[in-house]
Amino acid sequence: MMTWKKLIESADLEMKRGTLLRFAAGQPFESHVVMMVCEAPDKSDRLGLITISGYKAGINCYVVFPKETSPYHVSTRWLIDNWQLWVWPDGDVHEVEVHEPLNALEIE
Repeated sequence: MMTWKKLIESADLEMKRGTLLRFAAGQPFESHVVMMVCEAPDKSDRLGLITISGYKAGINCYVVFPKETSPYHVSTRWLIDNWQLWVWPDGDVHEVEVHEPLNALEIE
């Protein structure tokens, strides 16, 4: 069983590639969406988010984070502070849930 925790309560200082984020969304997504921290497709050493649930799963990198984020990880504090600017303008960061990268045996 997958255990999710609130992003704002996360003790992790940074999120690495594979970290999952689940949050309430809307058009062009479903009512809730899961995104995964991924490498930027431009090979810039930056990270971004790709949708892994619903109709838009796997289509394209949803967002590439700016150069001010560190290479190969995203500061949890930066993501919380910039949630509405960089991820979901209408979203409430207090409702965002996070899960560490999956182990293959967690997927049923």
